[in-house]
Amino acid sequence: MRNPLRTVLLIFIVTVSQIVAEAQEEAELLKHFHSITAEEVFGYAQTLSEPQFDGRLAGSPGYTRSAEWLASHLREWNIKPGYGESYFKHFPQDYTVVKSKGSLSAKLYDKKGNHIDKNYTFPEHYFPGSNSANGTIEGELVYVGYGITASEHDYDDYKAIDVQDKIVLIEPGHPKPEGAKEWNDWARYAGSSEKMTNALNHGAKGVLYISKLASPGIKYNEGLIYCHIDRNVVKEFFFARNLDYSAVADELKKKNKSQSLSLKHKISITAETEYHPKGSYANVIGVIEGSDPELKNEVIMVGAHLDGQGNLGELFPGALDNASGVADIMAAARALSMLPAPKRTIAFFFIGAEEKGLLGAREYAKDPLFPKEKTICYINLDMVGNGTGLYFGGGPSFPDIFRHFEESNASYIHRPLKTRYLNRSYKGRPRTDGMALSQEGFRALSVHCTDRVKKLYYHHPADTPDTLVPEIMEDVSKWLYLGLYSLANAETIDLNEVIEEK
Repeated sequence: MRNPLRTVLLIFIVTVSQIVAEAQEEAELLKHFHSITAEEVFGYAQTLSEPQFDGRLAGSPGYTRSAEWLASHLREWNIKPGYGESYFKHFPQDYTVVKSKGSLSAKLYDKKGNHIDKNYTFPEHYFPGSNSANGTIEGELVYVGYGITASEHDYDDYKAIDVQDKIVLIEPGHPKPEGAKEWNDWARYAGSSEKMTNALNHGAKGVLYISKLASPGIKYNEGLIYCHIDRNVVKEFFFARNLDYSAVADELKKKNKSQSLSLKHKISITAETEYHPKGSYANVIGVIEGSDPELKNEVIMVGAHLDGQGNLGELFPGALDNASGVADIMAAARALSMLPAPKRTIAFFFIGAEEKGLLGAREYAKDPLFPKEKTICYINLDMVGNGTGLYFGGGPSFPDIFRHFEESNASYIHRPLKTRYLNRSYKGRPRTDGMALSQEGFRALSVHCTDRVKKLYYHHPADTPDTLVPEIMEDVSKWLYLGLYSLANAETIDLNEVIEEK
């Protein structure tokens, strides 16, 4: 006969053992949770923003140095290389060294032929082109609206306007006639690179692009010199001719047909550049391999783009965009590396050439390290270092993924948490690595901060570590640490059909 007292005692011992084991696991989890500090996370972002990496332009030696620095930390933390014995997968990438801020000046003519000389300044009025050709040009200024020629849409901003040997003034964006499918209908024509090539094909020798920000994704065109200008400068160009720029721009948007006109001003642009056609960049992947014989084949990826905007005669540190996202993941990775291996594999993906047009993400999608069907999700961090709240994009669409992050925040972080469903009907231009991977069929989610507390300097030399909020970066990193480990240890993950945006 079984001894009832012995049975009760065994149950008690097993229960106590489980409680003790769980308490020990939680103590270990919290020990490394508390090892993540604002000083650590901010320190990584601060280092990545230093001149030694020269703005981390994809293709350049500065980017390569930043990738090697990152990999050295992964190696120190015993996080395995993703590619055999290497953390890197390399790709060819041209790049341009911008040796100085260049110059922009104008002779502004009124309708009576009188003129005044204007010299514009960096960074208030213009940025040099990231991939401009080298030299000085002078020419008459012609406004060509969106700068698009699209016969299939019966649209041509160059119709009946002569731009031969002139400098053209181009708007960002594209027409949006009724029934258009937004970006998809105009993708062949509306990118900045396509507009530059179109200007060159029509005989222009220079471009003033109405968008004052660093844009390394514009492709190099031999002989074409350009820079980016502030809209206030454009207003001045029109005002000098007794024209209302806002009215012309509004007509362009409303009527969806050319509003091109010659402004008669004489423009001078100087660019001091050196083109390098044979650079390279690398995607960087480190892996914490899962411990479960079956579940280790399932992979949770978290990533951020490592590259920045480079140097345009002045350093663009790229602190918020995107040293912040890289730093947040680094601190979480270090802490996760100290824990017992989770059941599933966790991969840390530091992506190159995002600023060149999401190239690193697209290259990964062509030849993924982990099969798409075994990739539970990809979580993208971009500009995650300024704010007071947390955001998990796409969370409600995958509730069995999101709950791990929702519960981690509720139990340990206690920040306001916002989220929204995925929007698969989005027709705009993809602007993040997550969106690029989503287009290729990956479950792509995103982490951001909400309620910004410091001024945003987007693609600007003032994007320095001073714009970061170390306390929110600490909490983002801790949140990732908890959420990733919980998700990786889940007994099951229900990945039923995506719940679309309501």
